[in-house]
Amino acid sequence: MTLPDWQPADTLSQPPEAALYDWLCEPGSLTSRLQALGSFRVELLRESALPARADEAAALGVAPGSPLWTREVLLHSNGTPCIFARSVMRPEQLTNSPLRLAELGSRSLGERLFGSPDVQRGPIQISRWPDEWLPDPWRGSACWARRSLFSATHLQLLVCEVFLPGWPAGQTA
Repeated sequence: MTLPDWQPADTLSQPPEAALYDWLCEPGSLTSRLQALGSFRVELLRESALPARADEAAALGVAPGSPLWTREVLLHSNGTPCIFARSVMRPEQLTNSPLRLAELGSRSLGERLFGSPDVQRGPIQISRWPDEWLPDPWRGSACWARRSLFSATHLQLLVCEVFLPGWPAGQTA
């Protein structure tokens, strides 16, 4: 398996086509941008403690394999799944965070993050996403992904968003 090779967005030697690159570099909330296109829905796939992957462990300063609170969702735009998102943080931060992330369910994480003035977003990094890490229907798709570290008092949350095949398909909002 090839691990992600996270790079700052502006240093990619071979970025994806312009429409997708624009979405990957979006500095604001993807939730807001998707909502501007029409109907939007979050489908919760999994929320549990899972072992940290090597790239996640490095970003959060924990040992690989350490347990992380992990949330995986699909973001749907106009009835079509377009983004697979995986968010991770140390489990003890789940109860200490004022964002009440354990209560999200099928609500948007982006609304909480971008709605809180205390949360700071780190730089956007871009990479190809390992096929083995995608849900079954999208394996073998060579998808592009982006990630950012969101920080606040008692919070370090790594959010990774993987753009599924066919996105953005002319979506420019």
